[in-house]
Amino acid sequence: MRGLMKTARGVGNLELRQVKDPKPKRDEVLVEVAAAGLCGTDIHIKHDQTFYTPPVILGHEYSGTVVEVGSDVSSVQIGDSVVSPATAYCGKCYQCKTGHMNRCTADDRRILGTSRANGAFAKYVVVPEYIVHQVPKGVTLEEAALAEPMACVVHSVIDKTPIYPGDVVVVQGPGTMGLMATQVAKAMGAGKVIVTGVTSDQWRFDIAKKVGADLTIDVQADSNPIQTIHAETDGRGADAVIEASGACVACTQAFDFVKVAGHVTLLGVRGRPADLDLDPIVLKELTMSGTWGTLPATWVTTLRLMSSRKVNVSPLVTHRIKLSEWEKGFDLMENQKAIKVLFTNFE
Repeated sequence: MRGLMKTARGVGNLELRQVKDPKPKRDEVLVEVAAAGLCGTDIHIKHDQTFYTPPVILGHEYSGTVVEVGSDVSSVQIGDSVVSPATAYCGKCYQCKTGHMNRCTADDRRILGTSRANGAFAKYVVVPEYIVHQVPKGVTLEEAALAEPMACVVHSVIDKTPIYPGDVVVVQGPGTMGLMATQVAKAMGAGKVIVTGVTSDQWRFDIAKKVGADLTIDVQADSNPIQTIHAETDGRGADAVIEASGACVACTQAFDFVKVAGHVTLLGVRGRPADLDLDPIVLKELTMSGTWGTLPATWVTTLRLMSSRKVNVSPLVTHRIKLSEWEKGFDLMENQKAIKVLFTNFE
């Protein structure tokens, strides 16, 4: 099979390589990939801006069908439609034992498409049985390929962000994570969700409204976006702000948008140091949270949300392309011409 591989450290160093079809070990399953999403992390890996250990086939957002199982596998059968998180945690380290499996510190920790485990930008991917989740009935394999980013949002928003019925929530950035956060905040009972972005995001604002945004604000065109948000919140500011853009300037704006004693959630990854005044955290008595990856329970919640149609990921898929067109996919994402690019053909 062919896989899109990061061959070495440094900017670039991506190429399609012919590799042997993988075989599952006794406690693993072999999945034929149906769809795999191009993630911001893959972009960061391309530009050598995040942790990874090459050579490795990229891709950690995927869905597929089980085509082979190891001798000890009992909970998964050939023909099952499945998804999984990226991290195969050890269950033995301090972080795992205290419930932070997403931050497993084992030296041999495997992270799909990143470190010590080839990912899903190929026809087949091997994953341990214990991290596999069944795709619920009524959820298509294409939709299921977005379960991993949705699970990241669920962990960040449901697990870590205090949102209560009727709250006003500002989501910064109408990309994949921001549009998912909009829906999750609504599912949690937010009375109003305001999505902010820049002038080039106009087409994304249209999708934001389709998935539940009550108001969109172009912070470049609006002469005073802070005043606009205060006008929408009876002068208080937003109860919670979810920074999903990864833009450094948005962090400063988040402190302006949020109310006194409000909460700011950092969901976007900047990939570089930020020059940030932290005094507003003290002066406004703010709380902040950041999250990385997902937990097993997060996936249960995510798949229930998708199955119940409390969230709808279909409008976020803007491009479906062949793996052989990977350069086009990266270009679409890097130039902000796509929300979610799916690889759906791996021949």
